[in-house]
Parts: sequence; C-alpha cells; structure tokens
Amino acid sequence: MKSLSPSAGAVKASGIVHSSAQLRWLLASFLFVGLSLMPGLFSGGSLASDKGDEKDDEGYVNFSKDHPTGTVKPDKALVYVVRPTSMGFAIKSFFLCDDEILGINRGSSYFFVQVDPGKHVFWSRSENVDAMELQVEGGHTYYIQQHVKMGGFRARTKLDLLDEATGKEALSDCKKHGTLTDQGRAKGREIAREYRKDTQEDLDRRAREAAEDKK
Repeated sequence: MKSLSPSAGAVKASGIVHSSAQLRWLLASFLFVGLSLMPGLFSGGSLASDKGDEKDDEGYVNFSKDHPTGTVKPDKALVYVVRPTSMGFAIKSFFLCDDEILGINRGSSYFFVQVDPGKHVFWSRSENVDAMELQVEGGHTYYIQQHVKMGGFRARTKLDLLDEATGKEALSDCKKHGTLTDQGRAKGREIAREYRKDTQEDLDRRAREAAEDKK
C-alpha cells in the first residue's frame, strides 16, 4: 500500500491525513445522507405536510397529497416525470423540455404534462445537467424517472426512460404531486437560459456511451 504524503492544505486528524478535496467529499456525503434521512427537518415545513398540502420553501412548486393522473389525448403525448425515492428528499430536480420548464420534483414526488408530438430534448438540472433526446407520439404515455445520486456539494440528477410496467410502479410509489407556480416558471426560464447549452454536451456523452456499449 502506498503512503500518502500530506500536501498543502491537508488536514491531519486521528493519525489519518485527508486532503481538502476528500474532506469536502466527506462533508457532502454526511449532508446528503442527512437530507435523505431527515426530510422533515430540512424540507421547509414538511413536518406538517403529512396532514395536508405542502409548499416548497422557495415558492417554486406546490405539493399535494392528491394523486391525479393525466388523460391520454390523440394529439398530445402524456409524460409522467417521477422521483419515487426519498433519497435527497429536500433537493429539487428541475425538469425541462427544450427551452421550457415542465415541473420540479423532490423526494417521492411526481408530475405529468401534455407534450406536442415530435422529437424533444428532455433534461434535468440539479448539480449537473442530464439530457435525453426522445421522439414522442400523440396518444402515447411515457414515464421518465429523475434519479438522485450523491454529488460534490449537492445531489446529482440522472434521467431514465421507463417501460410501462416499471413506470406505473414508480408512479404508485410517489407520495406527492407537484404543481409549478409562477415563481417556478420564472426560475425555469432562468435555468433554460443558463444551462440549455449544456444539454448538447450531455447528449454527446450519451452517444459516446451508447457507441461503446455496441463494441
């Protein structure tokens, strides 16, 4: 085993040397786990939410314990966006289609939207941007999951297209339905202006990974 020599900025505690980057990662890990395990403490009033509706602390989205479902329309694609786990409960995942925000999820929440048929770039923003290009058809239903993973300083996001059976199961696991507010739409426009360019970089990453899988 190689020994590590302390570099500038390293901290020595209990005989173990940690670099500043390692310490930041450990701090982020503890914070992420804390947010996952204690949603009531960090979710801006969610301790009372089990008894009724819940407002996001920044006013971007309202959460309800109702569990509405969408209506399939012949000229629209019905898209459910789900975040069925409570991991990183209080961390918001913004979801956009092309240049328009469609909704915001937190742990154990979902929303649904009607989307025009055609090819779209669906993307999620948290610490990172994760994007997928998808051709949707009118009269069809799609399920997209926003995964949450530990990042450097906050939760990272990852999108997956689910099959119908998996999508329905994930939807049933969601406890809250989210509805965007005007403030949330305004924040979405800000995110679209700042991060839309990053979607192509992520689409290129997906294309490279798909090519590698075929080898």
